[in-house]
Amino acid sequence: MKVCEKITGQPFAPNLIYVQLKEGVDKKEFTENFRQELVQASAAVADTDSIIRRLSSDRSVRSQKDSAEMSVWLVLFSCIFIIFTTLSIGVSERARRLALMRALGLGRMQIALLIAGEGIFLCIPALLGGLAAGFFLVYLLEEGSASVPVLTWSTVLTAAVCAVGGALLASIIPAWRASRQSPLEAAVPSSGFIGKVSRVPVWSVVAGLACVCLQPAALLLPGLEVETRKWIFFWLGYPGLVAGALFLAPTFVRVTEWTGAWITGFLLHVPHSFLKMQLSRNLSRSVGTAVSMSVGLSLFVGVQTWGYSMLVPFSPDTSTPGTLVSFLHTEFKSADVPELMARPSLRNSRMYPIYVDEPDIAPAQMKSPGFSGMRNRSIVLAGIPVAEMAGGSHPLFNPVFVSGNPQEAYAMLESTRSLLIPDTFARTVGLKVGDDLMLVNPSSRELRSGNEPSAGIRGRGRGAAVRGEPWKVAGIVSFPGWHWLTKTSGMRVRRGGFVAALAIADERWLKEEYAHQGFQFIWGDTAPGISNVELQNDLGEYALMKVREQENGGEGAKPLVKALTRESLGGSVTSRGDDVIFTMSKLPIIMMVIAVLAVLNTVLASVQSRRREFGLMRAVGVPGGMVMRMLWAETLMVSLCAVVMSLALGVLGAWCSIQILEYGYHFGIVTPPVTMPWAHLACAVLLVFVLSSLACLLPAWRMKHASVTDLLSVREG
Repeated sequence: MKVCEKITGQPFAPNLIYVQLKEGVDKKEFTENFRQELVQASAAVADTDSIIRRLSSDRSVRSQKDSAEMSVWLVLFSCIFIIFTTLSIGVSERARRLALMRALGLGRMQIALLIAGEGIFLCIPALLGGLAAGFFLVYLLEEGSASVPVLTWSTVLTAAVCAVGGALLASIIPAWRASRQSPLEAAVPSSGFIGKVSRVPVWSVVAGLACVCLQPAALLLPGLEVETRKWIFFWLGYPGLVAGALFLAPTFVRVTEWTGAWITGFLLHVPHSFLKMQLSRNLSRSVGTAVSMSVGLSLFVGVQTWGYSMLVPFSPDTSTPGTLVSFLHTEFKSADVPELMARPSLRNSRMYPIYVDEPDIAPAQMKSPGFSGMRNRSIVLAGIPVAEMAGGSHPLFNPVFVSGNPQEAYAMLESTRSLLIPDTFARTVGLKVGDDLMLVNPSSRELRSGNEPSAGIRGRGRGAAVRGEPWKVAGIVSFPGWHWLTKTSGMRVRRGGFVAALAIADERWLKEEYAHQGFQFIWGDTAPGISNVELQNDLGEYALMKVREQENGGEGAKPLVKALTRESLGGSVTSRGDDVIFTMSKLPIIMMVIAVLAVLNTVLASVQSRRREFGLMRAVGVPGGMVMRMLWAETLMVSLCAVVMSLALGVLGAWCSIQILEYGYHFGIVTPPVTMPWAHLACAVLLVFVLSSLACLLPAWRMKHASVTDLLSVREG
């Protein structure tokens, strides 16, 4: 307790009591017996059950559950195409055998049920392996936990339903194809490797483009209500993007086959004539493989592009001062400025005190169009010495004006109660230069976050701010990084949560309207060679000295000094963003690894169905190494198709997800520029090519070393 009093500078006052009830005591009865005392003390009882219930309904927990459910559906989607590809390969290879079965009396439904049964048999080992892998994965992730993961019957049943349902869904098209085999085809010799080149139907291209355009249409069509626009975007746009990818996949295969045959043929020294039609001869197999591979990669591209684009507005630029120092648990008077600026760490610097508060937007204005969709009802208002920081030939504060004239705006800041607002906030709520922003000083709150009460300073302002009268918008500026700046520096002095904007006013108006008699922040550029550690240590000593003077030699609350530089802010944004984006990218990476099964499937099927073709090639003098490179080239062409499709759909999805922010307020972000993390995307593309190459390595090596006699002795289906 003594240590706590020394740190806080206040008498120890417990506000939490832990009670362990005896065995057999009913918690509800215990709470009911003390209800009157709890009401009088404005206290509440929180037991483990209520905490668990609250955690279950917590927004972050719900978000994690939603992410887990989305992961299940995405993995299931990818696996459906792996099963689809496997069954399609089986139908193609056994076309003559299936036709013979029809000739012997089996009906269409029996053939279809046979293919569906194969799909279910394929999913049984996958179900058992998935349950075992999930159990051990959870066990490894909870290493150190005393509890052992429990595999409930509901989990097993859900997994079984997903596995069987996915298998049946993947069996529909192969079963339909198998049931359409004519009995007369049993008498026709197998065409072997000379398959029919499939053409892409025009309706597939038109349908695909129509589905893909749903999200851009929801964003760009004029005259739509915001809620209608959002409904189309989410409930029609995302399913349309998936459906469009399926419809356009054959087109991607044909286009990348035409270009990829030249590229891979040149790189691997394979004649173009050997490659130009290989994917089209087995279009359904190629499409299934490409889609299986593109699910994870397109999600990775979308997450990476969207994530790093969203980081841009959080990263400060050179238009604002380079260093912000905050003093928590203490305030300085205007008379302290000369002494403060004489400190060794501030000599030869251009640092100025600024006055910060967090007023609410007036309730009446919050109900108006534009404002009504906002979740954040307060803004951070920073009062700076405009003449010193924004004037001169080398101004410290020099933001890019999106709307308004800089000279007129700065003159307006000094002469009238006005402010500069970020363009993100202005575009969201629809404010323009000359409009009014109604701000109400939250006078009922006399404490600011992290500070001691200061009688006569907080919540006792006179004039327009207390009455909620308007502040004029003098200019609209680009202010990147204000979100992270206000979050990490302590500038959110009242609520501490999300704020709608950081607005800039002249210090005069915060002194007069909000009765600020002291300041807690200094902003500007330090002298060259001064590090953050030196700055914080030096100013910490000064702040502690001033606190002791105010307490007449007593300890008081120890002040906390925090110095933030443009570089440290940018570094923390990048570091935190990298961690979050990498966490979001783990699932797509796992899905890319799973897609190797589809590639392996395709290569094995290609090898099996073309053994006679390769045997003839070997017999007429084609080297085994050429055959191996041909299989490698075909695998790379399928991978190239998946890469092209993933980049196109992933970037489109990311762009749409960025643009929709303009119609819903999220952290004050409005349409940041699309930023492509090329290094990360290049690594993902390289991973796809490496994994697919490894998948084809063993079948291609076996085909290279197989004897010509064995290859030519293959019987027809």
